Amino acid sequence: MKAVIYNSGLGSRMGALTEHNHKSMVRLDNGETIFTRQLRLLMECGVRDIIVTVGPMKEQLMEAASAPIFSGCSFTFVENPIYQQTNYIYSLYLAREAVRGDDVILLHGDLVFNRGLLEAVLADPRGCLATFNPTLPQPEKDFKVRVKDGFLSEVSVKIFDEDCFAFQPLYKLTSAAMGRWLDAVEAEISAGNDKVYAENAANPIFRELEISLYSYENDFIDEIDTPADYDRVRAAIRPFDYREQRVVCPEEPVEFLLDLLDEWEIKKPFYVVDSAFPYLFWSKAGLEGVFFDEFSPNPVYEDVCKGIAKLKESGCDGIVSIGGGSAIDTAKAIRMFAGMEAPAEGKTYLDMTPAYPNLRHIAIPTTAGTGSESTRFSVIYYQGEKQSLAGDSLLPDLALLAPTALQTLPDRQKKATLMDAVCQCIESLWSVNANAESRGYAMKGLKLLLSHMGGYLDGEPESAAPIALGANLGGKAINITQTTAAHAMSYKITSLYKVPHGQAVALCLPGCWRLLWERQAETTLPGGPEALGKVFDDIASLFGMSDGGAALSAFEALYASLELEDPRLDSEESMELLVHSVNPVRLKNFPLPLTEKDFENLYREILA
Repeated sequence: MKAVIYNSGLGSRMGALTEHNHKSMVRLDNGETIFTRQLRLLMECGVRDIIVTVGPMKEQLMEAASAPIFSGCSFTFVENPIYQQTNYIYSLYLAREAVRGDDVILLHGDLVFNRGLLEAVLADPRGCLATFNPTLPQPEKDFKVRVKDGFLSEVSVKIFDEDCFAFQPLYKLTSAAMGRWLDAVEAEISAGNDKVYAENAANPIFRELEISLYSYENDFIDEIDTPADYDRVRAAIRPFDYREQRVVCPEEPVEFLLDLLDEWEIKKPFYVVDSAFPYLFWSKAGLEGVFFDEFSPNPVYEDVCKGIAKLKESGCDGIVSIGGGSAIDTAKAIRMFAGMEAPAEGKTYLDMTPAYPNLRHIAIPTTAGTGSESTRFSVIYYQGEKQSLAGDSLLPDLALLAPTALQTLPDRQKKATLMDAVCQCIESLWSVNANAESRGYAMKGLKLLLSHMGGYLDGEPESAAPIALGANLGGKAINITQTTAAHAMSYKITSLYKVPHGQAVALCLPGCWRLLWERQAETTLPGGPEALGKVFDDIASLFGMSDGGAALSAFEALYASLELEDPRLDSEESMELLVHSVNPVRLKNFPLPLTEKDFENLYREILA
């Protein structure tokens, strides 16, 4: 199957966004352009023979398609030299010989859509499909489709009847149907009609082609024509990308990884591994590539720069992280920064705007805690200060869960990472950013963690997989909501007292929980005290308790049962550092205003 992308038009209504760029080269929130996103999704869905019609700024599109990540694709660029005087129909006419003879995916170059929609259209057994949405109001200035007997019969901007619906120009067509459309295009061009849509040529024959309609009401597809479109579409596509990140838990993880590297044509992987790697089954799997482990448990900026230098020197074409949160966070930062130009003297990568990294990242967690394999966050340190990186390009392309690795963890690490996962689920539930989707992840994750933690800590092999999945779901939840006050307070405890991150969070959570329980009337949670009461009821049900206060007692008893050695306050200078270290970004997510006096009281309670 071929893909045909119409990209010959001008972005005349995009203002400054297209002053120096082709319309389809504007960037989305993950740093990817509209065009490269289309190419990536087509490639991921197995469509690698791609025809692109081009007009203005063709060099930008051709350069984008030459990126190493698209090396497995075959491109044909068809130039429309008179794009300013003609419409899409003439570009398709010029490309007709390249298009004929194959089934095709035909789409406009300004469309942004989720991968699930493309996968569904390709997998649908019907030979010809087009995308519409019967639940949306008819757009005033955009395409509508007229539907007769379940088939497409007309596409136009100007139709508004009861049998007309919102429509987006993404088609799947058999070679026969595409051939008839091209014949109609040739006839229109012969008649001198080169300033109309290609759909104008096909409208008289559309019903004969028997193009079925596929509803995208549960998916996303939209075009970008104006700056307002740009803002709306950028925001709307993000949750689909988070949701559609591939998370797998194969029975044979090594074989799966090797097959995936082959499928993605990663010839020389860059493995980011931590100090535990030599003791894992992965080290005996015969993996070939370049290995990097020159980073600390709390990775610093300089560690990341070493990784970037080694990545570029070795010519690696993909990243695989194998380890705990530090290894995955380091790999995320390497991938993000490696897509940028080297910083100017006196500057760092932290001062620069991220670009989309043309490197795939496969994240393989060997602990069950942070869920970093499914988040758009990374934590590194620069000059002793924590740097919370955030960006959609940090989200790994695939998370590979291999639960057997969890069985080799030391008991203290098992306990600390497990508590991190539990706390992330709880914090996500009361975050002011929570929604139905994040609550679903957090509730399911917390249920798995609480139900299987006893067996997991006792070394029962069958408990490892549900614990790994529970931690991953916690990561997916906080990827939407972000963490809250307990995490904000925990970081300085970790750096001052060398306490594992998950343990530090678990120390901070009860005090924050107690304040929230006692001061429910002051909550800033959308929906007010009633909504917060529902959150506490949900948490209580998973702990098997009657209310949020009893659930807090259960959490404290759970933590005490782990018998971890807690830190103690060593000086008033440390207290001063702790109080003034709290991350204000995380505090914004907590549904209760907290003061410096609150923090001092909480830290004194924690470190008593």
